This record gives sequence, C-alpha cells and structure tokens, in this order.
Amino acid sequence: MKKIVEQLLECLLALLPFFKKKNAKEVKEFSDLITGQYEFLVTQLEKVLKDYFELSARVKEMHTEMFGLKEQLARSLSEQCTVRECLSRQ
Repeated sequence: MKKIVEQLLECLLALLPFFKKKNAKEVKEFSDLITGQYEFLVTQLEKVLKDYFELSARVKEMHTEMFGLKEQLARSLSEQCTVRECLSRQ
C-alpha cells in the first residue's frame, strides 16, 4: 500500500509542472483580458469626461447669452412708452 501511494505521489509530482504551466498560461490570458478591458474603460471614461467638459462650457455660454438677452429685454421694456396713445408703442 505504501508503495502505491509513493508511486501516485511520484506521478502527481511529474504532472504538476504541466498543470502549473497550463495554469500560468490561463492566468496570463486572463490578466491580458482584464488589462484590455481596463484600457477600454479608461478610454471610454476619457471620452465621457471630454464630452462633459465641452457640454459644460456650452451650457455656461448659453447662460451668459440668456442673461445678456434678459438685460436687453429689461432695458427695452423700460424704454417702451407706457402711455396708451403713444405712437411708438407697439
């Protein structure tokens, strides 16, 4: 019985390096896959951030324009004739 166990152990020890190489190859492939996915996600995040900051700048420009138009409207309304019979009243 002892001899059988020793032979099984010898067989296992002989086969372990092959399993280890196969496992190392799978680990490397998995690591490469994860690295590729990470790089893809970083690229996508960079695109989203770029789009966000461009949109933010556009919104800021629109708000500036809206406030300018609001001031022009207020000025125009204050200059408008309030008398009903005024010919310049629109």
